[in-house]
Amino acid sequence: MTTNSHFLNNQRLKVAFHIGVWVVLILVYAWVFQPLFGAMSISISRGLGNLLPMALLFYANLWLVERYFEKNHYIQFLLWSTLLIIGIAAIRVNLNQLFPEIKPDAVLLVQGNKWWAGAILTNILTLLISTFYQILEIRFRHEQKNMAIISKQNEAQLQFLRAQINPHFLFNTLNNIYSLAVVRSPQTADMVMQLSKLLRYVVYDSKAEQIPLETEIAHIEQYLQLFRMRSELPLDITFKVSGHIEGLRLEPMLLIPLVENCCKHADFELNEKAYIQIELSTEKGWLHFKTRNSKDDEQHVQKDSVGGVGLDNLRQRLELLHPGTHQFEVQDQNNNFEVTLKLKL
Repeated sequence: MTTNSHFLNNQRLKVAFHIGVWVVLILVYAWVFQPLFGAMSISISRGLGNLLPMALLFYANLWLVERYFEKNHYIQFLLWSTLLIIGIAAIRVNLNQLFPEIKPDAVLLVQGNKWWAGAILTNILTLLISTFYQILEIRFRHEQKNMAIISKQNEAQLQFLRAQINPHFLFNTLNNIYSLAVVRSPQTADMVMQLSKLLRYVVYDSKAEQIPLETEIAHIEQYLQLFRMRSELPLDITFKVSGHIEGLRLEPMLLIPLVENCCKHADFELNEKAYIQIELSTEKGWLHFKTRNSKDDEQHVQKDSVGGVGLDNLRQRLELLHPGTHQFEVQDQNNNFEVTLKLKL
């Protein structure tokens, strides 16, 4: 219904614009030629007698352009447009002869030729303008159609990418809970409660086009808390937020995949000096998000062979959602893995 209403509003606006243009042309015609025609009422009548047939020529030619010119039937287009020019010229000549004659010294041509010459020349000009207008109109329609198709394709792709993210996100979290349940950890119940909060985010908030940046930050903190719970020892995990975040919005599930990637590849099981460092800052409408984690190369390769959805998925989403307004860099070094995202909000 919204699309149909928007289409009808555009059509009404276009009709009103065309009517307005022809009314202005008639008034300008009457004002310019009033000294030659005498009374303003006669000048307006002559304007109607000349410009209404020209309007008929203009809109009839739109159909000819659509029917013949755009389909490369140029000979048929020239034949029909020539007949249209002559026919409309005949109508205009006959209508002008119904009005009082203009003073002889007011025209350059003799009486037998002046109306035909003027009608033919102005008809040709009208037809050229009409042809140019319709070509632009057709090009614009094609462009709009192509943009609509691209938009639908992008939306379908985004939905597919989001559908990939959600199970990937949940499977890793469930694995964490399973590891606690196996050893009968008392933290299992709290972890399930944290998971329920994250599920609410995944199921409901992730359907929105954009969410407040504060919401994404809150769920990053919940995810990190959930991750900490699986370990009996304190983990070296820091999350720093700086800058003005109030009022800023971004697409849901855009930052958590980077956090999840850190938690997935950090080598806490093997390295007592393992760490995760996450920094989020804003400056002049730009979001800076950086994650850094220690890793074990052998463990990192094994985990990549199992998963690998997160970063590639995020890269595709950024290309679709923020083309030309983001920077995404990955640095895979010997003992640490670093991702930097710069995004215009």
